[in-house]
Amino acid sequence: MLMHRALLLLTCMTLIVFLSFGSHVKAEDELAFEAEDFDTIGPPMQIVEDKDVSGGAYIKSPSGRAGWAEYEIDIPEFAPYYMHGMVQRHDGVTDSFFITFDLNDRGDDDDVNENTWTVSLPDNVWAWDAVNGRGVGGDPRVFELEEGIHMLRIWTRENETWLDCIYMSTDLIAIPILASEFEGRDRKGPPKSVNYSGKLATAWGHIKAQD
Repeated sequence: MLMHRALLLLTCMTLIVFLSFGSHVKAEDELAFEAEDFDTIGPPMQIVEDKDVSGGAYIKSPSGRAGWAEYEIDIPEFAPYYMHGMVQRHDGVTDSFFITFDLNDRGDDDDVNENTWTVSLPDNVWAWDAVNGRGVGGDPRVFELEEGIHMLRIWTRENETWLDCIYMSTDLIAIPILASEFEGRDRKGPPKSVNYSGKLATAWGHIKAQD
């Protein structure tokens, strides 16, 4: 009987650790959101309705170096984040954005600006692309984000570069998820959490009651 209870407890603890880890990754370390669900927008960046994309719309600017969209993001704890965009380019001169956090200046428009994200995809297809940065920005680019509220701004660099949705994760090899299919936390809401310590106490109490 004692061994039976020990095995039950071990099974409960293993399951709780597994679920807790999985929940942590899903609830706190990744998020996805529609590009059209911005907090503020600067013209001529605009929403384009399209029933074939995530959320039924995407954003773009008809003019180069003009327009932006801004998103408030709640980071639960300090971590390095990687970002992917569901994007579409059309040729070699419609394939880039500027990406900044907590900055009102996108930086110089040159070949070494780390805020420049060059989309590396075939023309005229929707696909995920990891956000990179020129110069010291890296590919993929790493965003070291402190706990708290941050303002992500996506600036137009070249006209007619289309953005459908954004995915962020602390996992370098995470597979991006469309915002319309994502079930994790909201970018502005508190992380979803489960009190696994309480579940452990309940499970152990149930085992003790069988003694």
